[in-house]
Amino acid sequence: MVAIDLDGTLLGSEHKISNRSVDYLRSLHKKGFIICIATGRSTPAIRDVLRHLNLSYPTSTLNGMRVVTYNGAKVTEVTNPHRSNPNQDQDRRTDGRTLPVVTMEEKVLFHEPVPIDATKKVLNVAKKLGLATNYYIGDRIYVQSLTVKHQKAIERYGRLTGVTFTYCTDDYVAAMEEGLPSKLLVLCPDNVDTLYDRLKEELDSSNKSKEVGKQMAAVINGTPPLFVEILKNNVCKGYGVQKMCESLGIDMSECISFGDGYNDLEMLQMSGLGYAMKNAHAAVQDCADEITEWTNYEDGVIRTLQKLDVAGLLEYSA
Repeated sequence: MVAIDLDGTLLGSEHKISNRSVDYLRSLHKKGFIICIATGRSTPAIRDVLRHLNLSYPTSTLNGMRVVTYNGAKVTEVTNPHRSNPNQDQDRRTDGRTLPVVTMEEKVLFHEPVPIDATKKVLNVAKKLGLATNYYIGDRIYVQSLTVKHQKAIERYGRLTGVTFTYCTDDYVAAMEEGLPSKLLVLCPDNVDTLYDRLKEELDSSNKSKEVGKQMAAVINGTPPLFVEILKNNVCKGYGVQKMCESLGIDMSECISFGDGYNDLEMLQMSGLGYAMKNAHAAVQDCADEITEWTNYEDGVIRTLQKLDVAGLLEYSA
């Protein structure tokens, strides 16, 4: 199996997957090699990638594509990424247009959302700092835009990921009543390191157990460095991929993984073979087993897999 990060890893120019990558991943899939997307994005934010890949399911072992989203907080099996539901409410895009919500069929295999105490703390800190927060629940991303600065940050993130937003004006009260977030993302176009330190400090000071080194939630620097993400404590991509492997009855030692950001560290370390991209952060390269010879703009993932395949190092299931 291969677990692949998207931004800075599989996706190249304009945050798109290349036709070369699509063709080769399809060929691996047909031979019985399991393809898994492991991303910090929400499931709706990877819909275009899944559509472009268009892998054929069911197979002998899978009914749909396995995806690890929200940096490991949620693992699902996705089918019918092309199906749209005209009866769904419409969400407003950042450019003012409205589009019908396109719904994928998801079988949730694993989900660990952010606890309520940590959720309230993060929302409060972000509001005090004058920053907008994305609240992820189900297929929706709730966001509250109170200033021009908020809207600019929201629009920038929308252009980056292609997602739509559900706007709210109630300090996320209705969102919290709907359920706990898979993750929170605080948009911070400036001084992202300061925000990271502040959230770490606040969540640590709010830890009722006061255990050394333990926090209410996990705080992760985003890639690109325009935001900070918050997950349930101890949740990470490596944890999500491990849970997915358990559901398939395979060991993490049979998994190859590719990533470029700090949120990929655990996944690279826990996999049987972890590749940091040539364009990855230096700290990520230091922790990986190997470094690709090519960047994401050069289809580094696919060219590395091709090299391993030629060497006879990829194993295919029946």
